[in-house]
Amino acid sequence: MMRALAAAALMWSGTAVAAPTRVVSLNLCTDELVLLLAAPGQMASVSFLGADGNETALAPRSRGLPTNNGRLDSVVALAPDLVFTGGSSDRYAHELAARLKLRVVDVPPPQSIADIRRNIASVAAALGRDATGAALIAQFDADLGSAPIATRSALLLGGGGTTAGADGVGAQLLRHAGLVQQDVPAGQVSLERLLAEPPQVIVQTQYRSSQTSLGQSWLQHPALKALPATTRTITVDGRPWTCMGPLVAPEIARLRAQLQ
Repeated sequence: MMRALAAAALMWSGTAVAAPTRVVSLNLCTDELVLLLAAPGQMASVSFLGADGNETALAPRSRGLPTNNGRLDSVVALAPDLVFTGGSSDRYAHELAARLKLRVVDVPPPQSIADIRRNIASVAAALGRDATGAALIAQFDADLGSAPIATRSALLLGGGGTTAGADGVGAQLLRHAGLVQQDVPAGQVSLERLLAEPPQVIVQTQYRSSQTSLGQSWLQHPALKALPATTRTITVDGRPWTCMGPLVAPEIARLRAQLQ
């Protein structure tokens, strides 16, 4: 174990460093970014979620890579030269990284569309893949398109009635499909509220549809059949909406086309 710790103790400084060759991601959302941006052979491990096709459409790209449990101590033996986390606030993980002189890049969840672009750019820069990052941002913007005048009320609806905030990144993305997210306190809509103030469009995220859960059964509640005929329900792949990263832009393009 001590040899593994010593092998993992890579020097970290503010000076320029060579492009990393043993990159580890500890979070589903950073898994997706790195799988989109890394060069062949640059990755050493992704989280177990990044290798699960039920969680991300990019799972096939991780084939053959070791998986980790999302904890820093689970990848030390791999001697990584760059570790991505999803904006971790784990003080002990950061202390361990500092002690081992591991280069760690925290990538916080996006709070805006601008944050999505910034996250792509920062991950690309850390990988030494700036040109690839610029190309991905350009593709993201092309798929996202310019926001039309949003006139139709909408609810981005997940299992158990979870939804997006009226000003958050989910709502910003919906505006690019011409939809205005309803303002729902605490990101949770009740069946009563949904029936009393139905939106014009429900964007229902389908996630692990083959599995039964309380959250999924909420979406099949008989009361939802009482929604007015003027409310249109569109089912979308829920996986890109989990991280709301670059993979969500093609979903917005498809949604916009369905609404035309």
